[in-house]
Amino acid sequence: MIKLLVMWILIVLPTFALEVPELVLSESLQEQKQGNEFLQIIWDTSSVVADIETQVYLKKLGQELSIYSENPSKHLDFFMLNDDSINAFSGPYGYIGVHTGMLLSSDSESELAGVLSHEISHVTQSHLTRFSEKTGKQTYIMLASMLAAVLANNSTIAVSGVAAIAQQSINFTRAHEWEADRIGTKMLLKSGFDPKGMANFFKKLKDNPGVNEFLRTHPLSINRISDSIQRSARERGDYRADSFEYLTIKAKLYYHQHKRIKLETNKVLNLYMYAYDALEKQKYRQAKNHISQLLKLNHDNPTYILAGRIYSKLAQIDKAQAYFSKVNDSETSIYYAAKAYAANNKITKGVGILRRYLKLNVGTYHSHKLLSSLYVSAGKLDRVHMHNAKALVLQGKLSESVTRYQRAKSVTQSRDLFDVLTVKIERLEQLIDLYQNLSN
Repeated sequence: MIKLLVMWILIVLPTFALEVPELVLSESLQEQKQGNEFLQIIWDTSSVVADIETQVYLKKLGQELSIYSENPSKHLDFFMLNDDSINAFSGPYGYIGVHTGMLLSSDSESELAGVLSHEISHVTQSHLTRFSEKTGKQTYIMLASMLAAVLANNSTIAVSGVAAIAQQSINFTRAHEWEADRIGTKMLLKSGFDPKGMANFFKKLKDNPGVNEFLRTHPLSINRISDSIQRSARERGDYRADSFEYLTIKAKLYYHQHKRIKLETNKVLNLYMYAYDALEKQKYRQAKNHISQLLKLNHDNPTYILAGRIYSKLAQIDKAQAYFSKVNDSETSIYYAAKAYAANNKITKGVGILRRYLKLNVGTYHSHKLLSSLYVSAGKLDRVHMHNAKALVLQGKLSESVTRYQRAKSVTQSRDLFDVLTVKIERLEQLIDLYQNLSN
């Protein structure tokens, strides 16, 4: 329940330092600072799902939906967190988290998209900023003490602190919820998802006796659910079917939670999970048999990625790479292609394929950590430290990142890289100084 309380606090209250709105020098810089601190809290929970396929899928879906938002230029990023509770939240600077319990409780991709659209709408409508402007200094001080208590695992103080603020803020946040419902439904329609997805999920939450409404990040009411159902009922169309990515991500999450396959009426999905189960149990010949059957029936990206992973374990590296290459510019396929090369003693090729991708894309924490480990095998310590530094930035840990960049600078023998590292360190130190000045 502690993590749930933290997420409730962060959807309602956007910052967690002893700062007051009238001292903010730049709203955008302030929001970035808050987002950076928020990132650290997310990663320090140690609950970010390690599976890159899951994270890339969620980010891709979220970014696709954001195109149809009322402010597509807003910064957004998405995280899947390993938590059984049915919850999702939006934090400062557009960082949005989804609990695995929420995804597992969804019955369609439209439901998942509905939740994401709702959270995106909180960000694009600046609900967190608008709330902070209304609450003022006392709320900031109270929040800082609550977060300190939560991080120290003092649940009694945390619960009482949340209760003290909840009654004061619920009428204000409820108006935001209605607005996010309305705008989120429009986003679903424009992106081709069934707008009933949001309404159906809300109804499911309301009917779930195991969910305490007070502790939910999004207060529900009968009127709000009825309004959502009526709004979506007026729409008709040929909506998107569940993608194979959604089905396989959900099936794998269930598998790791319950340590077994959940058999479905979908033969293709069952074949995928048989192959995945065999891969997890290191029964590679058996996995090959299942994936061969699956490839005759399905040509979606998850199938090609799984095929590549299986053939890599069988040391059939050319065949593995052929399947990875069938996936168009996916970080997941690049990630596993690099791992496949490394596992088959082709470190240079593994470094090359992942490095090329990350030169053109920000990439995930997972990809930078993998490239760092590949550079360990290649004996290039400057690059090891550099990509560890980039991974730390993606966790919001700027000071630790500076230290890593300095280590890279101290061991590199490349003048060009030395100059690049110097610039990166200077920029990070300037940003850290700007953030600190906002608190003064």
